Amino acid sequence: MLTPLDYLFIAIYFIIVLAVGWFAGRKETKEEYLIAGRNLKFLQATTTIFSSKIGAGILLTYTALVYLYGLGALWYFIGAIFGYFVFYFFAKKIKKLSDEKQYYTLPDFFFDQKGRLTGYLVSIVVFLSMFGWVIVNFTGGAKVISEYSALSFELSIILMGIVILTYLLIGGFKAVVKTDVIQTLGISLLFVLMLFLLFTSGSSLTFADFNLFSIPVGQIINFFLAGLLFPLASAELWQRVYAIKDEKNLKKSLILATSLYFIVGVVLLFIGLVIRTKLTGLDADTSLIVGFSNLLPAGLAGLAVVIFYSAIMSSSDTYLFTSNASLTQDFLQKSGYVKKEKLLKVMKISMALLMVLGVILSLIIRDIVDTTFFFVALMMSLGFITLVVWIKPKINKHAINFAIIFSLIGVVALAIIQGISTSLVIYSLGLSLIGLIIGSIFNLFRKKSLSNI
Repeated sequence: MLTPLDYLFIAIYFIIVLAVGWFAGRKETKEEYLIAGRNLKFLQATTTIFSSKIGAGILLTYTALVYLYGLGALWYFIGAIFGYFVFYFFAKKIKKLSDEKQYYTLPDFFFDQKGRLTGYLVSIVVFLSMFGWVIVNFTGGAKVISEYSALSFELSIILMGIVILTYLLIGGFKAVVKTDVIQTLGISLLFVLMLFLLFTSGSSLTFADFNLFSIPVGQIINFFLAGLLFPLASAELWQRVYAIKDEKNLKKSLILATSLYFIVGVVLLFIGLVIRTKLTGLDADTSLIVGFSNLLPAGLAGLAVVIFYSAIMSSSDTYLFTSNASLTQDFLQKSGYVKKEKLLKVMKISMALLMVLGVILSLIIRDIVDTTFFFVALMMSLGFITLVVWIKPKINKHAINFAIIFSLIGVVALAIIQGISTSLVIYSLGLSLIGLIIGSIFNLFRKKSLSNI
């Protein structure tokens, strides 16, 4: 259980991030609210890229996968390293385009390059996936607190939502970036606690625990492809590329943030293996929290829970802002429902409404692993078509549109009919590929029909 000192740490953390949000919002321009003035330098860029990735999706879900699948879960991080390597070269391209054409969101690229229908379809995927991560992180944060405190699951979500919404309304994207610096410090402290647990747990892992091929080939492919394509489909990562000052800062921050991300992933892997060995029969969703509680000294375990909470909040604010930007800028503004001069006001109203909806859905959906893989599967089509567009920039828009539609409808249908599993990842990619082929054929016949008129 959390001690009074732990509650004090949480209260101090809330006060600090609210104060940072308030200072970030003072005399803030519209460009700073939307994209941090496109002036992020190395330190801020690194911390905001890194901390936005260390949320419930990685801390709780990845550890849960290690608890369930052992070392085989590392295939996700192997794929992610390749994915971030590919994204680095693509990021240099979209950085130049965004500086020239003033992109704000991931769909802006597709609106510009492939037309309005493609832009709207990409916006649907971005909104659903980013808002889905809000739900995952809210659920994860609430599980952390409710597991080891007198606060209920419901109250934990509401409290987190109120704090995040307050500083986002005040400071926008600039507040997200500035609070990420603080949250990176917390994640660094969490990393120290992870190392402490590894060196003091006294666990004797066997050779069998280090079998990278202990899971079926299908699972290996699912994990690897999820890691490979995830960066290309991460709308919040695109926004940070747009917001970085120049290519020099982009290069350094991406390389360092990716390196830190991988290091944390490897340490989490070993912690997951230790927990898997020493504590059997746990709920996979909370295996990391229970593991810390049982394997660390009481005082340090409480501190770890507090840091978990702050790390999860650092991702929650990012995903809420990104999903809201997609809703207001990509849908409402581009469709003419919102005028440019009223955009910020509408963004703040819609952000409040999305926060309420996120809290409600988080109270209903409480399974972190299944929820994570559903939204990962939704993102796979976007990662796939981004890769295709980068390799073949002149690919026709109909092929892209069919790929997105097939994957979007197919993933939802399969989740309803068969349930959610890691196999949704490969199904999503297969449906995207089928849609791409059908769309290309459709475009070919369309050209022939038009030439015969």
